Amino acid sequence: MGTPLLEIRNVSLSFPGAAGGMVEILHDISLEIKEHEVVAILGPSGCGKSTLLRAIIGLEQPTKGQIFYRGQPQIGLNPSTALVFQNFALFPWLTVQENVSVGLSCLGLDEAGRSERVEQVIAAVGLAGSEEAYPKELSGGMKQRVGLARALAVQPEILCMDEPFSALDVLTSETLRNEVIEIYTRKTSPVNSILMVTHSIDEGVFMATRLVVMGAHPGIIRAVLDNPLPYPRDEHHPDFIALIQKLHTLITQVEFPVERVPPAVPSVGLMPVQSIPIVSLSSAIGLLEILENEGDLELFELTNHVDLELSQLLLVVKAAELLRWVSTPGGRVEMTSAGRQFLSSDINTRKRQLNVLLRRLYVFDVIIRMLNQSPSKEVQEGVVSSQFALHFPHERPLRLLRTVVAWARYAELFQYSATRKVFYKLQQIPSPP
Repeated sequence: MGTPLLEIRNVSLSFPGAAGGMVEILHDISLEIKEHEVVAILGPSGCGKSTLLRAIIGLEQPTKGQIFYRGQPQIGLNPSTALVFQNFALFPWLTVQENVSVGLSCLGLDEAGRSERVEQVIAAVGLAGSEEAYPKELSGGMKQRVGLARALAVQPEILCMDEPFSALDVLTSETLRNEVIEIYTRKTSPVNSILMVTHSIDEGVFMATRLVVMGAHPGIIRAVLDNPLPYPRDEHHPDFIALIQKLHTLITQVEFPVERVPPAVPSVGLMPVQSIPIVSLSSAIGLLEILENEGDLELFELTNHVDLELSQLLLVVKAAELLRWVSTPGGRVEMTSAGRQFLSSDINTRKRQLNVLLRRLYVFDVIIRMLNQSPSKEVQEGVVSSQFALHFPHERPLRLLRTVVAWARYAELFQYSATRKVFYKLQQIPSPP
């Protein structure tokens, strides 16, 4: 089973909310990172994956619970870990060689020792010959190699990676995934274990020996799966595909209950306080068009028809379900009669149908009520944003606000002036700023 390198025991973590009080980001997380394993943490956006990684490194302190490294309580930064960032995080005024050597000053190495260490890791990640180049002269893949070399230079026992390949093109990310696994499996590598955060199930199955699935609001661990497939892994092997399907099923069952009761039309005064998924209406309409052409689909089958990560696809399906265009019994996505009616309608009929639907949703109803109660028939953006922050502390208010504006414009529900930062009734012509 391996010796525990790091133990996370009943860790919870909260941050101050925008409207006061504390917002719980992680709840009662318990997990072990053992020697000689690659652990991938998967889950939807906002579930606290990156926050958990920062707590493990020591950049965030748990509100409750404790983290142990080799049996000892972890206090402050863990010097046996190193982090590879999603956005490269390079110093633009430093060369490749200087960026890689940034973390070596506190290791007690003399100048010759530092130079030798930097030379070794630069060669290990395939950057030999680029030592004097500056970040602006490098491609995205080369920049991430610099970030990887910088992390390897401190010879960490646990190499931590926060979605390190998400900003790269497909071929570059595939190459780097293979190289990271090659470094990990190399007998001379100082890296004992790897802990990575990823949105991609395929990437997790390709790299990890153990997969941790998180849920959101607050972040919890829903399942931990072993991945016994040997390296190097064949993405077309039936066992590889079967594990991907198992994870898809697991995650979609978390998102979609097997038996779902369609929500009743809320009565006046009893409107549920709920947010909306942060996706475009065009993506939800595009989902209807796929279902029209392909018929009802399992979510796993649906991923073959869209260029979206699973977490984003789930949001699109949720948006269509919220609008009653689809239903999701047992994770199967089926178009409803309302969805077919919407899809077959002309643009003006679609607008009228959507206008009626959106008025039943809290985030639109609250703005309409504010407009009706305002003597000027205008509402400042900040007032609406504060209301969203109060009721949806886990959301980013401005992202939610932009999504609400886009949906409302399509339905001609109300208008928004970006220059004046006000909402106003559709029939009103705003005065110039």
